[in-house]
Amino acid sequence: MADTWPQRFFVEFDTDAVCPFPFTDDPIIVLFFASWAYSADFGGAHELAQASQILRRAGTDLKPILRYADRNVETEVDRRELERSWQPAADLAGCARAIADRWEQPSPDLAPLVLGYEHLAPRLRELAMMCDWAAARGANVRISFDLENTEQRTPRPAGM
Repeated sequence: MADTWPQRFFVEFDTDAVCPFPFTDDPIIVLFFASWAYSADFGGAHELAQASQILRRAGTDLKPILRYADRNVETEVDRRELERSWQPAADLAGCARAIADRWEQPSPDLAPLVLGYEHLAPRLRELAMMCDWAAARGANVRISFDLENTEQRTPRPAGM
């Protein structure tokens, strides 16, 4: 049975091994969080931008979650940006886990911003699990997106 969401958020590893850990629900919320967190530096006022500022002030390093790229490569600059988005899997795992921890046990100023976005923490935990798997193999990770993709994901064969 195919997933019920289009594949728009991608997690890749520079290993031939196939990661056995999938997302159990649409992971696009991770991209939304990362995008709004990025926009916060430019005055973004969305709840997720505000939440990212609170996380930063509390000492959470968001740099690994902000290292992503568009998969739709149209120029040489796009290609270089996609290639530059590779990073150590352990860094992204730690970042995703730290955000999820604070999301699940929010401070009083973060708590009202989490409402409606409770599905972010489980996706971040799944991302951390994938990255832990990759880090154990010495692999790097790249997160990217394709917002134009409307096709559903192909399910992984059993045992993969």
